[in-house]
Formats: sequence, C-alpha cells, structure tokens
Amino acid sequence: MSYSLVTEAEFCWVLEWVEPTRTAAIAEHLPTSQTGVYMRLRRFDGAYVTHEAINDRDYEWRLTDAGRAVVADADLPPIEETDLGEYFAGRQTSLNPNTILHEIAIHEAEWMPTSMLYDALPYAKSTIRVRLMNMHDEGVVERDDSRKTNRWRLTDAGREQLAAADDTTPHDETERIFEERPL
Repeated sequence: MSYSLVTEAEFCWVLEWVEPTRTAAIAEHLPTSQTGVYMRLRRFDGAYVTHEAINDRDYEWRLTDAGRAVVADADLPPIEETDLGEYFAGRQTSLNPNTILHEIAIHEAEWMPTSMLYDALPYAKSTIRVRLMNMHDEGVVERDDSRKTNRWRLTDAGREQLAAADDTTPHDETERIFEERPL
C-alpha cells in the first residue's frame, strides 16, 4: 500500500474536475473524510486553491494557476475516463500511527516538537495528540514534557515497528501527502 492518502497532484486533479465546488463534493471523490479535505484545502489556500465564502460555514473552492500547473505537470490519466473508485482503491483513509513514526524519523533533530508534527501532518491536532499519547503508552515513542511543548523521539520499539511497516516508507518525495506548504 502506498504511504500517501492522496498526492498533491491527485488532489488538484480532482478539484479541477469538479470546480467550482464545495468541500463535501470534493470529499465524495477522494479516499479521505470531509474534514481531511477541508484541512488540505486550507493548507493549499492562496497557493494552489482559492475560495469564496458562500455563507459563514461553507466555501466554494477553485484551483489557482499554480494548482493547474501541478495537474498539468503530473502524469495522471484523463479524469473523465478514470474510475476514481478503482484509482484510489486500497488507499488509507485514516491516520496510521506509522505515519507519525515516519515523520518523527525523517527529521534529524533528536527531539521533535509536537508543533512540527501539527505542521507536517494534515490531520486535526487532537487526532495527532491522541495518537502520540497512545504510542507513548505503547512504548514506541518517548515524550519529553520538560519544556513548554511536548517533544518526541522514537524508542527502539518505535524504530522496529517502523522498519517492519512497508506501507509507510515513501518511494520518493512526490509520493508523500505531507509536502512543504506551497509558497
């Protein structure tokens, strides 16, 4: 199974097909929750996407020229001829704890602050926090709470779990859902 839920290019590809549209309509075509789609849209807002408020709780989303360029540069099939159910079959739909372990492992710092994980992962802070505390209880991460923010690092058990998890190692950086924020 691929490490990514949906790549940046795939996300923009689907949005381009259904735009202008609301968050729920995008989520219908992707293997992720409406909340996950919204978080991705907010992360890309101003760079790959733009929005217009419909009311105080809903937005209509469109790609920017930069978002269209991402789609144009990607090696994706014509979306009109693609069964998206088959295309996205087998993708993860929730946060795999190994994803957090991998994110901690790819940073060279000895301890990783929780805030860096919040920035790197497109999930709710509460979801990440709960998973980190569960992994701490399981002994796969260590927690340093001596500062203002918690900091984390892998234990030997965490390294072993990550090494055994072939679904969390990206083949290359383009496969990661957790790209740097677009400029």
